[in-house]
Amino acid sequence: MYFAKHIYKWDLAQYFTPVALTEFIVDILNPQFGEHVKDPACGSADFLTAAFRRGQHWPDYASSIWGSDVSSEAVQVAVLNMILNGDGKTNIQQEDSLQKINSNENSADAVICNPPFGARISETKENTLENFDLGREWAVDSHGTLNPSEKLLTQQESGILFAEACVKLIRPGGRMALVVPNGYLGNRSTRYAILREFLMRHCFISAIVALPRFTFKGSGADVSASVIFCEKRTTPLTEAKLSEDYEFCVEVVNRVGWVTGDKRGKPTYLRDEEDGTLLLDEYGNSILDSDFEGCLRKVRNSTAGQAFPWLVRGHEPDPTDSEHGWSVSISSVVDDPHLTLDPKRLCRKFVELRSQIEESAHFTIGGIVDVIPEKTDSSGRSVNFLPAEVYRHVEIQDVEVGTYRSNAKRGWELPQRARHLAEPGDIFVGGIRNSVRKWFLAGENCTNVVVTNGMHRLHLKKGCEEYLVDLVAGLCSEAYRVQMRALARGADGLAEIAIEDLKDVVLPRITDPDIRSDVEPFVQRLVVGASSLEEKVESLMAEGTFSYPNPPARPDHTSLV
Repeated sequence: MYFAKHIYKWDLAQYFTPVALTEFIVDILNPQFGEHVKDPACGSADFLTAAFRRGQHWPDYASSIWGSDVSSEAVQVAVLNMILNGDGKTNIQQEDSLQKINSNENSADAVICNPPFGARISETKENTLENFDLGREWAVDSHGTLNPSEKLLTQQESGILFAEACVKLIRPGGRMALVVPNGYLGNRSTRYAILREFLMRHCFISAIVALPRFTFKGSGADVSASVIFCEKRTTPLTEAKLSEDYEFCVEVVNRVGWVTGDKRGKPTYLRDEEDGTLLLDEYGNSILDSDFEGCLRKVRNSTAGQAFPWLVRGHEPDPTDSEHGWSVSISSVVDDPHLTLDPKRLCRKFVELRSQIEESAHFTIGGIVDVIPEKTDSSGRSVNFLPAEVYRHVEIQDVEVGTYRSNAKRGWELPQRARHLAEPGDIFVGGIRNSVRKWFLAGENCTNVVVTNGMHRLHLKKGCEEYLVDLVAGLCSEAYRVQMRALARGADGLAEIAIEDLKDVVLPRITDPDIRSDVEPFVQRLVVGASSLEEKVESLMAEGTFSYPNPPARPDHTSLV
C-alpha cells in the first residue's frame, strides 16, 4: 500500500480492499487445491495474495493464481505484492479484462473481484461493449421475454460489465465473490434491474454479506457495499422468474475491526464491557473487534451451506453450534418486480422486526395516509410561489424529531429545492437514508410554510384521524427508522426511500388506553402548532406581540454575527 498509494488514480475508483476483509471473502469462497482462482481487476492483488496464503502449503499452488489489470503501475505493485507473499510465479499480466473476456471465458473455478464501480466509471468502446449482454439495450422480444438486442449502448458502467465478465470467466458449477455497491442490488433503475435479471439467469445466489458504510473510507470510497457470492448455472435460465426455489444466506457485518468513519482506519479491539481493558488472545495479542469470524461461521451453518457444498468443504459445521445464519428463499426475490437483492431488506433484523409488529394490532403507513406530490396542494392543484410573498422556509437541517424551525424568505429567494407548501395537518418525514429520524407535523399556524425536497408530505386519509397518535408515536421509534433505512434504495447516505416503499412501512397500534391518553396531549400540542419552544418564540417576535429585540437574521451560515 505504501508503494501503490502514490500511483493509484483515486478518482477512477481504484480502491484497496482491506486485508481482514479480503481474507474473510476468500474464506467464504473457499478455494480448494487444484482450483484456478482469478481476479480480472486485481489492482494490488490483495485478493490473490489472500488466496495464495490460504493454500501456499499445497504443491505448486502459485500456478493456480491468476490476475490481470489494465494499469501497468497496478500490475507492478501486484507482482511485488505476490513476491513478498512468497509467490515465485506471479501469473499477473497487464490486459484489458473487458476487451479480452471472450478469449478467457470458462477459464477459472473461482473468481474474486472488487471492480471499479460508480456512474462516472464507464466503458464507451464499441469493441468492448459488444462482448457483453449488459453492453446492449434490452427489449421485449416476439415471445414477450426481455432479452438483449443487437443495439449497443453508448456507454455502460464498468462495474456492471465486470459483473458479467466474472460470470463469463468461471466454469459452469464454479463460483464467484463480487464486491458491489448496494445500489446495484436495490436500485430500481432499469440498468440495475437488468443486472440482477442477468445474474439470476446465469447463477444461483449463494450468499450476500452486507458491509457497513465507509468500510472503504481508508481508500477513498464512501459508498455502502456488499459482497455477493454466486454459483454459475450449468444451463442459464431464459427468465429469472423461472428459477427453482432454493435458499441463500444473508448476513450483515456491523464491526470490521477498524474505524470506518475516517481515512486512517485505526484498528479497534475487543474490550471488557465492565472496565474497558483490552481482551487478549492465547498469544497475548489484542483481538480485533470484528464480526468477520462470527459471520463466516453463520454462513457455513446456514441452510445455504447445505445447498452449496463448496461453502463448507473442509470446514464441516460444529453440530453443537446453535447459531445459524439467516437464510432467505429466492422466491421472495423472484416475486418482487424489481428483483431486489438488497441485503438491508432481506436481513434477519428487518424481516423479524416486521413479523414481530404484525403479530399484534398494526397498520401500514400507506393504509392511513395519502402522499401528496411536490408543488401540489391536498386537492391536487398546482402550487406556485409568489416572488414578493414572504414564506417560512424549512430545510432538512431545520427538522429534528417532531420539531422544526424556519427562516423567512421571499418567494424569489426560495431555492430550487423548495417544493412543498404545507397545510395544517401535513406530516413531513425524511425521504433519504441520512434523515429518516427527521419528521414534523404542520400545525394550525403553518401559514406560508415551505418545505424542502428530500422529505415526503403525508396527510391522513379521511376517516383515519384516529391513527394520528399511533403514527406520531411510530415516527419516534427505532422500529420505524430501521425499516426506512432498510427500504432506502442506493449506496450512500442520500439513498432515497421511494413512496411505494414508504407506504409499506408497518407500525403497531397503541391499544393500551392509559398509554394512549399519556401520548395524546403531546400530539395535540403539535396539532395546534407548538412544534418547538424556539419556533414559538420566533413566531411571537415576528408578530410583534413579544417585546424582545429581534435583529435581522444573518444571510447565511458563513456570516460571522
